[in-house]
Amino acid sequence: MSPPGAPEPSEEVTLIGEDGRERTFRLHDAFDLEGATYYLVEGADNPSEVLLLREVDGGLETVEDDEFQRVMSALEQDSVE
Repeated sequence: MSPPGAPEPSEEVTLIGEDGRERTFRLHDAFDLEGATYYLVEGADNPSEVLLLREVDGGLETVEDDEFQRVMSALEQDSVE
């Protein structure tokens, strides 16, 4: 189940990168973990491009490194809301 107000899984979303370029992604999952909302997306034109995003102050930021591993592990173990 997606957090309230989140796009539905498989919905396409357009994100604007730091370079100002628009890119389209498909939403795979939206979930809450430890008080944060995360979105797992794949590139609409390149499904091998997968990003994990965290909602921060009304925007989104890419999750990387240790936090990426921790969140993906929780998702795989179905320990998310």
